Amino acid sequence: MKRALLATLFCVAASAARAADDPAAIARSVGEKFEAACDAGNVDAVLALYQKDARVVYPGEGQSATTAAELRRMVSDTCKPGGAKFKLLGYRAVWIDAVHTVVGALGDWEATGEGPDGKPLSMKLRATEVLVKTKDGWKYAVDHASFGVPPPPPPPQPEK
Repeated sequence: MKRALLATLFCVAASAARAADDPAAIARSVGEKFEAACDAGNVDAVLALYQKDARVVYPGEGQSATTAAELRRMVSDTCKPGGAKFKLLGYRAVWIDAVHTVVGALGDWEATGEGPDGKPLSMKLRATEVLVKTKDGWKYAVDHASFGVPPPPPPPQPEK
């Protein structure tokens, strides 16, 4: 019985260690926290994901922050109850340093909400992020989100 319990504990610990050593899993975990907090309009929970000196750019004109006050204003404008909803689609990430305390990530997101005409609108977002391991957990040091430019239309086909 003791061996079975020890084997189970070892497997759980090994699984957690692998997830903690996977930069994409780390980025996804922080991204999921952002998604839940922002969609709920919980500005303080979103701000807790950022370092105090984070550099942040959201897609809207003038949406950049280098101070805590600028970031609070920007997050408050973006993460409102009834506002746009964000869905994390996936991450590609790498370790930036050899001791695994800095992650560089490319995130794919979708934002849905109401367009200026009142009709439903869905847009793809991409994010370039730098996450830093702190005593309080993983935090965004850099977060730059932008809307992708739609691909050009296909060239006209010659008539047959």
